[in-house]
Amino acid sequence: MRDIEDSLGRAWNPLLRPLVAEAWRCYNAGAVRASIAATWTAVTADLIDKIIALADDGDGDAQKFRKQIDAARAKGISTDGVREMQAVEARLLDEAARLELIDSIGSRELARIREDRHLCVHPSLRHLGEVYEPRPEVARAHLAVALETLLTHPPTQGRKALEQFVTYACDPLFSATPAYIQAVYFDHVRAATRRNLIDIAAKHALCELPIPAEYSATETVVADRMAASLKAFASRDRDLVRTTMASLVDRFRRVDSEVQVRALGRLGDQDYFWDMLDQPLVDRLDDLVSRSTHGTEPWASLPGDVATMLAIVREPIARTRLPSLESLFEKLQPAHRAQVAAVSPAPYFARRIDDLLASAHSYRAAEDIGYTIVVPHGPYYSLEMLEEVLDAWKQNDQCRVASGMLIVAEQLLAATDHLGVERYSVFREFVDTVKAIEPKGSQYTYHELDEALLTSGH
Repeated sequence: MRDIEDSLGRAWNPLLRPLVAEAWRCYNAGAVRASIAATWTAVTADLIDKIIALADDGDGDAQKFRKQIDAARAKGISTDGVREMQAVEARLLDEAARLELIDSIGSRELARIREDRHLCVHPSLRHLGEVYEPRPEVARAHLAVALETLLTHPPTQGRKALEQFVTYACDPLFSATPAYIQAVYFDHVRAATRRNLIDIAAKHALCELPIPAEYSATETVVADRMAASLKAFASRDRDLVRTTMASLVDRFRRVDSEVQVRALGRLGDQDYFWDMLDQPLVDRLDDLVSRSTHGTEPWASLPGDVATMLAIVREPIARTRLPSLESLFEKLQPAHRAQVAAVSPAPYFARRIDDLLASAHSYRAAEDIGYTIVVPHGPYYSLEMLEEVLDAWKQNDQCRVASGMLIVAEQLLAATDHLGVERYSVFREFVDTVKAIEPKGSQYTYHELDEALLTSGH
């Protein structure tokens, strides 16, 4: 459970935050009864606001209950108005549970707050007129429960949250930004809803579930997006994701081979994927890997799904669990290795880029390697790797005198900023060597890179 002071500022309704803060101040001041009463007041106000929000969104059941709230409010603080609002309050938890704003356990926990509130403000309810004296830890626990169960969550029903999540994954403007996915679909939803969201994300990512006809996104696109969402969820609760994945292993075992290959490509860099697999299934995937490039001509590009799948060779766990993976990658044609390395920059590929540059057989091939591999891998280079890359570059005239590589060189200087000033001497040696190789007046002397180095004092 989160720290209470941290949760106070996360209350969904900013208008209720002062009331929640008041309950906390009362607790700290020793006014235990006042703290419990303020906590229940915040709960009722929050539930009423959320039911009204659902009614505004068109929920029929919420609209019916809203009419009762409006009728009670219309009568103000008259006897009838108070009586009707008390009736609303008495049904509030049941209605909230029916509308899926809270679950049955949350309803029971909030009911305890209501009961203790009644004892605090109605001492006559106790036998023989004894005054109810709640312990301070009771008030603290009630406030913590109210925050965790209700107050920090938006007015989203469990079922509706799932529908909204699927709709978002199918949206043409979907963004895989982890912080956004976590904030909307994890941090501010109840535990039960989190489990359901993770379950639906895992099923799509592994099995490519059918997509409703009203959406234009394909099953594979949605599966890729769900995998990205699953990774965002895992950074919050990896154990929950791992448990959910383990429950789906039999279902994954029965899907088509093509689906398994794509799932391996999108999740093969995650430990919870490998934890899910038993040895027979690992053997099956290894066999699919070993046969994945059959039928691909040397001059043709690899199918995108195959390149993505082979790109998990960058992960040590994938190389360990799939014996065929690394040997197959090493046997690929240089153009195919370049295609695989371009999928996801990683230290594993950074150590092999000099070989790719050395094998470039045309200006366009060199430029493609430069833009899609050399620069994106810049942050992973050590000084030694950078020297090897530039050495292979200057020795292959298909790289050295390709016009696009002049731009790549400038971009690489920026991409290796993590190497500091020490990289300048490596680039200076590259420029000076190229100048010595190229004839006088050549346009391929990397003038812009030279100027950048001179500006930096090198």
